Amino acid sequence: MKPENISYPIEGFFIKSVDDLIFDVKGLSHPQDRIISFVRYVPAKFYKNTQKIVTKGYCKLYDLLERYAFLHQNFPQYIYEDPMGRGLLQAVAKKDIIEIYNPVQRLQQIAKTEREELDSLKKLAQELTNKIVEHCGIDSKYFGITGSIMIDLHGKKSDVDLVVYGKRDSIRVYQGMNSIFENYDNISRYTDNELKTLWKARGQEEQIDFESFLVSEKKKQLQGTISNIDFYIRLVLLPAEYYEPYDQTKITSLSELEIEATIGNDDYSIFTPCIYHLKDVIIKNPKINETIPPDRIFSVRGRYCDIAKTGDRITAKGKLEQVKITNQKEYFQLTLGTNKNEFMKKIL
Repeated sequence: MKPENISYPIEGFFIKSVDDLIFDVKGLSHPQDRIISFVRYVPAKFYKNTQKIVTKGYCKLYDLLERYAFLHQNFPQYIYEDPMGRGLLQAVAKKDIIEIYNPVQRLQQIAKTEREELDSLKKLAQELTNKIVEHCGIDSKYFGITGSIMIDLHGKKSDVDLVVYGKRDSIRVYQGMNSIFENYDNISRYTDNELKTLWKARGQEEQIDFESFLVSEKKKQLQGTISNIDFYIRLVLLPAEYYEPYDQTKITSLSELEIEATIGNDDYSIFTPCIYHLKDVIIKNPKINETIPPDRIFSVRGRYCDIAKTGDRITAKGKLEQVKITNQKEYFQLTLGTNKNEFMKKIL
């Protein structure tokens, strides 16, 4: 399966609903009748008396709780109680989708546009794309652009959000970023001060101390700046490379859990969703003595990618879940990305 042939929404795609709401798609497997996705941009008429920035008639919603609150108040039909156990999600029924935004097609449009016809942010996106393709030896058809540029709602200070589809090319990009950081003066990893700004912007001050955040983030390969503009690269497996079919995967939420563990395998830690397989797990909650330790850490949030490597000792807090996939052995996972009390960090 080639990513240029993916016309249905998966991670990295956006969709627009009949109510003029724009959602970002989450994950690689979805129910038969709808797409799991979270509202991202809404018509500015809903925020007339606030200080929100308006771009071409839309406001961007950042905080996850704010997104839920908006839908509960205005469009509760997009709140979805997942019958397979994933909890309260957001989703758009397929019959209510009026537009699909494809990141690969969008980047191809930008790549083919004459440079003088592009605005400053699109020029940076084109430049970064060309350098990654050149240095990492990937086909540009495996490459896309997501976020505000994809839907043409960006400003001069918006981020450049790229996405790579497929395990082979994702690994090539990940391994090649060292060379890109070393060879181009205008492409840099974050400085300590920039990381402090990021730590605060993400609202992680109460989750993780800055020293631990710095250790986790400083050597990440998939983020940085190009000409002082933030960029992020999301690596996404193809659906054929990720076997957790929605309608065959039953999840049971058990409890909040804090653990200490060693990373047993980090092969899928760079992808979205990201997975860390664990060993030598110690449950730190003193009142939970008989809880089955999780086999892995799982998250659909990019902030948890590339935090730790095989052999690293980590501590983490999240939601313990039991996972049953048809005709497979059940396992337990610690899921991150569901509340503000969670964290994952290396033990220094």
